[in-house]
Amino acid sequence: MKNLLALALLSLLVWSCTARPKAKAQDHPTVATQKKTDSADEWEITVFDTDYENFVATRAQPKSMFTESSLKSRNSILVSEWNSRFYSGANPNFYEVAIDYDQRENYGFEFEYRLYQFFAYCNWKYGVRFAGLRGTDRIK
Repeated sequence: MKNLLALALLSLLVWSCTARPKAKAQDHPTVATQKKTDSADEWEITVFDTDYENFVATRAQPKSMFTESSLKSRNSILVSEWNSRFYSGANPNFYEVAIDYDQRENYGFEFEYRLYQFFAYCNWKYGVRFAGLRGTDRIK
């Protein structure tokens, strides 16, 4: 009995001294949408990934290549695909939140552009494939 107790204490001591995995930087983006507080008609999108703004500034297709209506139709497809993956439980570490997007809402060109670029960014950085992306925005 003494040996069993000593073995248990020794095991506990060894276990408590083992290295724990360090919390690593988030390896996936998180997105949030909300109305701007200073204007009831304007929306903003916030992407919690440090490389996103750099991607939009340096790699994203220029705004002149899009129209608001084309972005709205693509975003409807992309958000549906994202939410489908979220609700199915596919890769819950990546698809942490559903995206609340109503295609009847007028979000404005800037919001639609940044939302579309969020999906292009996920494809570029993480290799996540989306059917709604234009061919030039897909990384194979």
